[in-house]
Amino acid sequence: MERLSERDKKALVMLGIAMAAVAVLQFGFPASQGSGEAAATASIPASERRLQRLQEIARQRPRAAAEAQAAARALAETERGLLKAATPALASAEMQQIMQELLRAQGVSMQSSEFGAAKPAGEHYAQVPLTVGFTCGIDQWINLMSAIRNAPQVLSTLDLRIVPGDPKNKLIQVRMVVAGYIPAALLSKAKGTNG
Repeated sequence: MERLSERDKKALVMLGIAMAAVAVLQFGFPASQGSGEAAATASIPASERRLQRLQEIARQRPRAAAEAQAAARALAETERGLLKAATPALASAEMQQIMQELLRAQGVSMQSSEFGAAKPAGEHYAQVPLTVGFTCGIDQWINLMSAIRNAPQVLSTLDLRIVPGDPKNKLIQVRMVVAGYIPAALLSKAKGTNG
């Protein structure tokens, strides 16, 4: 299974914090005591402890809400990097176009490409792999890897093979698998229409 990028890890951590905060806010307040007699019989120290606990929860409420909003914004920002295609097949074509553009920007031409089958990557997302082959200079490859990392789409390198190409011109032959991501719901829709 693929490793998550630092940006994705941060978004997931913030989402977890936000979900915990929402749960505390929704279910964390204890019910008030039903009758005046029960409240009157409670000891003063117990009432003070209860008051302090409620005050602490009240103080944390704005912070928890802010953390939930920040996590939601971070998730929305990350999801803007998903592929825009409506089906896994179109997402594969989109991946091919993205890689052609990234390679072209480095002055490299794609010599081969192979579409891979989209597969689940966690509960909510699916991975759309594309295998590409090309020959380039080492500096072009380094710049390409940087461009993949900084692309507006969420992309990851799943496999990478480099062999010496033309030593006279200091070229290398690269075969790599790069994946983009789509919502997992698109996989189920595709299976529903095919099956």
